[in-house]
Amino acid sequence: MTSNMHRNSLATADLLSPSAMDYSIFHRTTNDASINLQFNELTYETENSKILVNGVSGIFRANELTAIIGPSGCGKTTLLNLLSGYRIRKTSGEILVNGEQQDMQRFRKIARYVLQDDHISPYFTLMETMMFASELKMDTKYSREQRQKVIHDILDIFDLGSHVDTLIANLSGGQRKRLCIALELIDNPSVLFLDEPTTGLDEFSASQCIRLLKKLAKCGRTIICSLHCPSATLFQMFDKVYAMSKGQCIFQGAVNDIVPYLQQFDLNCPQTYNPTDFIIEVATKTYGDFQKELVATIQNGKIVKWQAVPSNKCDNYDILHPKLLEAKPNLDNTAGVKKKYPSIYRNSWFSEFKILFLHILHQMWRDKANCKLRIVIHILCSLLIGFTYTEVTSNATVSIFTYHLSMIVIIKFFFLPMVPLLACVPRDMMYLRREYFNQWYRLSAYFMALISAQLPMLSSMAVVGSAIIYFTSGQPVELYRFMFFVGISFLVSLMASSFGILFGSRFNVVHALFLAPYVMVLMVVIASYTAERNNLSLWEQLMVYSSFLKYAVDGYLYTLLDFNRPDFPCPSNQLFCMTSKPKYILKLAGNLKPSYIFSVLGLFSFYLLFTFLSYAIFKHRLAYHRQSNGKISKALSKIFSFKLVKV
Repeated sequence: MTSNMHRNSLATADLLSPSAMDYSIFHRTTNDASINLQFNELTYETENSKILVNGVSGIFRANELTAIIGPSGCGKTTLLNLLSGYRIRKTSGEILVNGEQQDMQRFRKIARYVLQDDHISPYFTLMETMMFASELKMDTKYSREQRQKVIHDILDIFDLGSHVDTLIANLSGGQRKRLCIALELIDNPSVLFLDEPTTGLDEFSASQCIRLLKKLAKCGRTIICSLHCPSATLFQMFDKVYAMSKGQCIFQGAVNDIVPYLQQFDLNCPQTYNPTDFIIEVATKTYGDFQKELVATIQNGKIVKWQAVPSNKCDNYDILHPKLLEAKPNLDNTAGVKKKYPSIYRNSWFSEFKILFLHILHQMWRDKANCKLRIVIHILCSLLIGFTYTEVTSNATVSIFTYHLSMIVIIKFFFLPMVPLLACVPRDMMYLRREYFNQWYRLSAYFMALISAQLPMLSSMAVVGSAIIYFTSGQPVELYRFMFFVGISFLVSLMASSFGILFGSRFNVVHALFLAPYVMVLMVVIASYTAERNNLSLWEQLMVYSSFLKYAVDGYLYTLLDFNRPDFPCPSNQLFCMTSKPKYILKLAGNLKPSYIFSVLGLFSFYLLFTFLSYAIFKHRLAYHRQSNGKISKALSKIFSFKLVKV
């Protein structure tokens, strides 16, 4: 009776209870859908008219571990991307899920994609990483203790239970690969795509990984891997092989059928030879050009199961046809999936924002170069600037250097917040593309958490740095003036962080660190244009006010030299000091009618502009479907003479 009650609870729960997690991973419940993925005459052509996948067909069934093999450039990863909906759309053809036209929104609720590059933040332990994933992928009704029990059960299955307190940076390649799979199994998907899961692993680690995938597949999942050249031992673990060459299918069937299939063409695999190596050598024309014959015999994948027959007729072949799917017994459809998972995401937007905000803050604090070293440099630079300009307020003959002080402060408050983001955002984009595509969270929640997580550091450094510079340089001890100074410093830092995110999200680390400082220098040069505004032509005024740093210059000068500031003291050995009048220094700077509000609005407007552009770039680079970087990217590539990084 207890056993029956237990089975009933498993069948009715959206997520299995932690105590039954072993069952949830290695057995599909009756509510879960067994997914058969069929594709007919699938073609993908790039904008340059290069065909990467050419009219292939096939079917990948539940309870099977399928390997897509072939030489480099044959279209393995492109086919995986097409089937999973990752980044690209098919040019022509159809994809069917259990005989029905693929609905990508519904399909993405039950499918996960483990990318070839196992990018995981190195600053967290294995347990912290799994807990972060569980908070986003599991229902909020589960307590922390329940989540930990689920995680421990999963880690034990993946032989990672003894490494819960190990930093990700200290895990081996095989452990990281298994962790990537474990992360995606937390919400129990029906379909799992893996792009070359054994690449970079030794034979033992690769064998562990494939053996685990085999066990997962036998319990109801549809698992599809792309492999470059697996060993004979690994190859025997797969239930089905889908071999490709030049974007076409040259074989589809059981592992043991490869050798008799190739014998039809007088291609005899030596007994001591790995059949995988042999068919790949055939695909690369080592034994002659058999491409057309192979593709025609297997009908480019329409024959889903090859069997050895006395003649060359296809009477005993299993031909791919929609009716074939209808005749399969015990095949659920995905209708229950939509009812079971009414929303793509498990948490509300605010819950995702909270989890991501704390996660990013935690990561920033553990990144010594991004946080602790950044604090030290901020303080040292502030002390250096302040003591360098100590006499600027006590001697009218050098008071003109107040302008120089403003420029140095701008560079400091812009450069220091910008550079860490130029290095961190491209790295985080690698984590983001996996997590966002597998629907851990909404992109808007992540982006808001990212920019919000910068605020504590920016605000504290604006206050501390401004206080050091303001008082060591001998500025008037007036609260309102100091607060105005802090306000400009904070807005410059805020704008710098958004500027860093903008360049970091679009370029890789090298290009971002190269381009962003050059743009900043250009803006500084334009902001240093000191001619009186009345003497500027229209295009010169447009050029000056196009510099987002010009508003910072005006804001600092207005704060330090206006508000009825007393004259600078003239030395006793000087009969007359022209620069003792703060208003005169403003005139020399070309700022006849300064406005603090105008400066604040200008800085904040550019901050909003950079933030909006950053989000648009995030959205574009992480789009589920896109053909390429587009015409704008190509134009920029020609201008800067390098290839822009792709995600």
